[in-house]
Amino acid sequence: MHITLRQLEIFRAVGQYGRVTGAAESLHISQPAASMALSELEKHLGPLFDRSQGAGLKLNDAGRALMPKACELIDRAIEVETQFAVKGAYDSGSLVINASSTIGNSLLPKMLAQFHQCHPGIRIDLEIDNTRNIVQRLLDFKIDLALVEGVCLHPDIKVTTWLEDELVVICAPDHPLANKKEVPLSALTDESWILREQGSGTRELFDEMIATQLESPRVAMVLNRSEAVKQAVSDGVGIACISRLAAKSSLHSGHMAIIGVTGLELKRHFYLLMHKSKYTSTIINRLCQFIIGW
Repeated sequence: MHITLRQLEIFRAVGQYGRVTGAAESLHISQPAASMALSELEKHLGPLFDRSQGAGLKLNDAGRALMPKACELIDRAIEVETQFAVKGAYDSGSLVINASSTIGNSLLPKMLAQFHQCHPGIRIDLEIDNTRNIVQRLLDFKIDLALVEGVCLHPDIKVTTWLEDELVVICAPDHPLANKKEVPLSALTDESWILREQGSGTRELFDEMIATQLESPRVAMVLNRSEAVKQAVSDGVGIACISRLAAKSSLHSGHMAIIGVTGLELKRHFYLLMHKSKYTSTIINRLCQFIIGW
């Protein structure tokens, strides 16, 4: 049996893109070359994808079992190549991370700038999305690690508790309840709410802690970014529940105000997520240690 790293690279790309065409483009090779390599790999190992007309290629049980092993071999080969190319250094390489909105917009720009100062040879690509979508990318081995505020209970994901956060109810500065303290939650029954989308950690906490206590919250808007929620609140569209961290600059500038709701404890944690089968390279370890110690 002769399995090559190139075949495994193409297998991984096809698994991530769901089509040979997308995989070939990502690897800058021709589609026939990618198809031939995948065919050769499947001759050795058996079918790795379910194929259906018009639906692309989807990993079967064998393909899902191979994916973490293929990713580890490729990542280890890249690490060896990089180490010897730069005379034994482990400060060169690239990582792909995802973060949910609050973390990605309010924390990571400053954090990653500091990390880059210490490790200028390590490139980090960041994409912001909600927790649900990010977890799926981890399961598909499309990203190296993630930082989210939503709870993840998937058995294949390793979860490390990171920072504590608090959500606050915010409103426009001229709202009648702006900066009021000891406001009963029942006083918000007739308010219009601006919510994050389903799948976000912020929305999960709202649904659990606030929506269950209000008979039927009036929803004015559903937005998929904290910045958009803050802008709508500032414009007087309604009130919202977002991270104190995300609201900090707008509160200081006077563009928003807090409604102090009595007895409402909206504490939560931020989490660092990795696939349990993901090979933890030296540069992944360095970034994880930096994040946890930050």
